[in-house]
Amino acid sequence: MPTNAEMSAFQERLNTLGSEIVRLSVSDSSLEEYFRNFLERVVAVLGVGGAVWSVNELGTLESLCHMNLDKAGLQDNDQQKQLLQNALQRVMQTSESVVLPPQGASNVFDGGLAEAGVNDSPHTLLFVPISPMDKVEAIMLLIAPTDVDPRAVRGFLVFLQGLCERAGVFLQRGQIKDMQQHTAQSDRLRQFISSLHSGLDPRRAGYALANYAQEILGVYRCMVGTFSYRGKFKMEAVSGVESLAVKSSFIRDISEIARQVCRNDKLLIVDNPNAAIKEGVGEADDLLTAARLYMLQGRSLVMGVFPIRCDGRVVGALIVEKATEQEIDQAQRRKIDGLLTEAGSALANCLDYRHLPFSPLVRAAAALRQKVYLMPRARRAIWAAILVLAVLTPLLIHRQVKVIGTAELVPIDARIAYVEQDGVIETVSVQAGQDVQKGDVLAVLDKRIIESEMDRVTDQIGKASLGFRNAQSSGQTNMAQQYHHELKALEAEKKKYTLQLEQYEIKAPVDGVVITSQSRIRQLFSRPVGRGEPVLEIVPHESEWQLLVNVAEDTAGELLKAYDRLEPGRFLEAKIILNAYPDKTFRTKVLSVARRAHVLSTGQQKYRNVIEVRVEAPAELKDNIEPRQGMEGKVAIECGRRSLYYVVTHEFIDFIRVSMF
Repeated sequence: MPTNAEMSAFQERLNTLGSEIVRLSVSDSSLEEYFRNFLERVVAVLGVGGAVWSVNELGTLESLCHMNLDKAGLQDNDQQKQLLQNALQRVMQTSESVVLPPQGASNVFDGGLAEAGVNDSPHTLLFVPISPMDKVEAIMLLIAPTDVDPRAVRGFLVFLQGLCERAGVFLQRGQIKDMQQHTAQSDRLRQFISSLHSGLDPRRAGYALANYAQEILGVYRCMVGTFSYRGKFKMEAVSGVESLAVKSSFIRDISEIARQVCRNDKLLIVDNPNAAIKEGVGEADDLLTAARLYMLQGRSLVMGVFPIRCDGRVVGALIVEKATEQEIDQAQRRKIDGLLTEAGSALANCLDYRHLPFSPLVRAAAALRQKVYLMPRARRAIWAAILVLAVLTPLLIHRQVKVIGTAELVPIDARIAYVEQDGVIETVSVQAGQDVQKGDVLAVLDKRIIESEMDRVTDQIGKASLGFRNAQSSGQTNMAQQYHHELKALEAEKKKYTLQLEQYEIKAPVDGVVITSQSRIRQLFSRPVGRGEPVLEIVPHESEWQLLVNVAEDTAGELLKAYDRLEPGRFLEAKIILNAYPDKTFRTKVLSVARRAHVLSTGQQKYRNVIEVRVEAPAELKDNIEPRQGMEGKVAIECGRRSLYYVVTHEFIDFIRVSMF
């Protein structure tokens, strides 16, 4: 065929190829199918082989399709594998085409690979980027025939780049379509989240979850129920029109299954409902069998019950039913997990609102308002008068405002027996509640060391006395004088030890009763003590008693105001009740209120700020009970008469004021 005829035929094939690529680029083919057809058409006209790689989300290349890579030695196990990787990386970095001539021939289109771009095959290799929106999304390799002159590559490459631009248009269309789908899903998800959280009604939230789950999962039916703190399950919503046809027994069956799943906190996926027919109705106690029996009634072939969790607890369940035998795959599981994550917080908020203390009152108030609007005017006037009277009555009735504090019974004149020397307690000669006289020995420290020192000094005194007498009898005046001075020093040392021996005894400071507990007395044996340390506590027989009352700072406001308003010579009245004698109540008066507050420990790492109040122990207290150190009780201090409304509400109002400050 003449040369002009061959060129005309080749040009015709190129025009046809361009038209086919244009039609292919506007089709709705998948990515793999499009590039497979794209590569087949290009190779059929321009080359003997080729390949297309796409760039994934991680920025690495994935093979979409390839043809005859072995002709150029570009297979994974061929000798030019490294050349292929170098060329692809070069295109990724520069977004420019790379042309590698055959047999390592020099060419200006080598792409800058230099020695790393030596092509040992007889084919020219063309690497062309496919870059929609100036970003490399794919790379095409074309293996040119052996009879193609590398010098003719410039025009050849321009045409191939034009085809790759059409492929880039296809990728751009796909990206735009994906963005539109993503935007639509985002809008739908926003509507779903808005429906979930638009109110605190579990039925509304469940209806939104059921319908949206049916839509995105493409299943037969979805149901949603809530699981309360008390372990009760309640079906809230059923998706689609099926909710209009279900029976109450139908709901009870699936609710019982979902309740068991929520209690187990483990999802349940069931298929093959016909297996329940073989097992028989008598075996329906098993959860799996009960679920299959329900599926026979509901005409579903696959069912999944998924617990809905929030903060580690189950708040509901999503029931997904499919009318086909396709299992719930991993893709659907991921979608379900995404739905349940957002639905968990919404249902938890609904349940928390349902259990709020004032939520029933709000609903009751709404129902009452409706009844009032429907009531006749005469009856409405009567009830209005009754309501006004009920509101005004607490303002007319007055009661004492009382401040309650914890009290401890303490003696006024309690005395402490202190240790006068460092040492170890050897004996304790008293018990709790024992009467003692002033000067009685209560406990004795270990005297062995001081007694040994006394024996040593006594022996030295005897030796010095004997030497003194011998020196006098022999007329040794100087020696006798030395012995005389030594005796004086030893006598002084002995006197010191004698005084110390008396200090090794712990004596009663006054006449009275030992009030230290017996358990603490037992702990004194063999206990090391230091000088000045308190050991035992004694209350004189005629000692008076007081009550130390600790009033919490957040409730002491009325007490402080009443105490500051007192006139000279007046006292605040108080009532006392002891824990040990709850049947006896005593009246007394407040002696003083501390000018400062202090921190009181109420348990391990728990503290509160209190104000100390001293209350007089009434005279009849001794007549009715035997006072004991540390007895506890409660004291109600009367702070003045106020309206009943104020007495009942002032603590709550003060709390609100402090909280909202």
